[in-house]
Amino acid sequence: MSNAHARKHEDVMPARPAALRDTDPLATPEALEAARQFVRAHRWWQTAVFAIGLLTLVIVFSVLFLGVDNGPRDVRTSGPLAPVDSSQFAQDVASLVNAPIEHGGTVQIIDNGDAFVPALLRDIGSARRTINFLVYIWEDGTFSNQVIDALIERQQHGVAVRVLLDGLGGRKAPDDRFEMLRRAGGRVERYRTPRFGTVTRFHRRNHRRSIVVDGEVGYVGGMAISDKWLGHAQDPDHWRDMMFRVTGPLARSLQTAFVGSWVSTSGEILVGPSIYASTAPAAPGVDRFIQHVNSPADDDQSMAYFYLMPILAARKTIYLATPYFIPDEPLRKALEKKAREGVDVRLLLPGRHIDNKWVRYSGQNHYDELMQAGVRIYEYQPTFIHSKFAVFDGKWSIIGSPNLNSRSRQLDEENAFGIFDLTLGRQLEQTFFHDLGQSEEIQLDAWRKRNPFRRLLQEAATLLDEQS
Repeated sequence: MSNAHARKHEDVMPARPAALRDTDPLATPEALEAARQFVRAHRWWQTAVFAIGLLTLVIVFSVLFLGVDNGPRDVRTSGPLAPVDSSQFAQDVASLVNAPIEHGGTVQIIDNGDAFVPALLRDIGSARRTINFLVYIWEDGTFSNQVIDALIERQQHGVAVRVLLDGLGGRKAPDDRFEMLRRAGGRVERYRTPRFGTVTRFHRRNHRRSIVVDGEVGYVGGMAISDKWLGHAQDPDHWRDMMFRVTGPLARSLQTAFVGSWVSTSGEILVGPSIYASTAPAAPGVDRFIQHVNSPADDDQSMAYFYLMPILAARKTIYLATPYFIPDEPLRKALEKKAREGVDVRLLLPGRHIDNKWVRYSGQNHYDELMQAGVRIYEYQPTFIHSKFAVFDGKWSIIGSPNLNSRSRQLDEENAFGIFDLTLGRQLEQTFFHDLGQSEEIQLDAWRKRNPFRRLLQEAATLLDEQS
């Protein structure tokens, strides 16, 4: 375009309204002159690259930090909730999260690695048809070697082995050992690895736990594959955690948490009786259960409501154990409301051995208002407690992969069971109070006298709530 033509083009451009020129900082003469000088000093392609880079930074920042918490600040029900042991309550939850009410199957609580590792290896060793294995963290070490050796042995005997590693949580997985599994015929895939076109989704991880053998036996809970899950929580290097061994309809349902992620990564749709074991509808076991498998979006925070519903419905007790506690406003208000109504509300949280101190600081920033309402808060002392479960009125329990934080509510792929079963509820309450015996209860008066610098850290940590 010639200079004369450019001037003619400028002459016919409509003038910007005075009000806009006065209020828009980008419209000031100084800003416009600086932009012209930048353009004159650089080649056109340099200016284009700079503009594209700046736009990309703005978009990435917006995706990661600004557009996450779109949920309502106040969540309430249209009428009184039925008690957690009623069929109506189960129907309300199932309808809310769009999941079926199922029946039957057994649940066994497994404490720490000393119990989990032998049980897992025994079930892998007995596999006849399929092993589908999904956990968030996979790190090289003794535990990893034992599991991969067992998987290779089964693959060599004709069992179809599939392992799904998260692109972030599995970054320390031993590639050479998994290559041995591949050479034996096993399938190993990585979920959402960083590559061109996926950068803005990389922060949304697959945090699910779904280990299923022959469609008949499964494991769900907090543990994954790393040597920190070995032992019996005997020191700060070995975590306190729980897994749940499920059978029958529970295991068949758990399989769905694997198959959806598997097809989106591998392109293979898993079908047939080797994946979904045939189980009689009247199988004995738990009274009723709902498995919620979520892929959260900005306007879909159903995992948050999966926990919120039994809190709002509880009449007597609410016991929550979680390694990462960052409550949103509806969760915090619900806990405070129930405590003020006389419900025994207790939280079991990590102490100083937590692996992410900023998460702990952020959660602690809510301690004062929770305790003032009557919520009792305990911090586990011997090591990092990574247990994830909840029990309401001793009757309705939640077990699975989610934490009570922003990532599990709004970002990560998760799966959890809501189960009505009196035996499981009683056992979880016993486990909860056993761990309280090794915890320190936070007292409100002493808490308000804490170090001012610590208060500052807790306030600062809340800036990262949406990504923690």
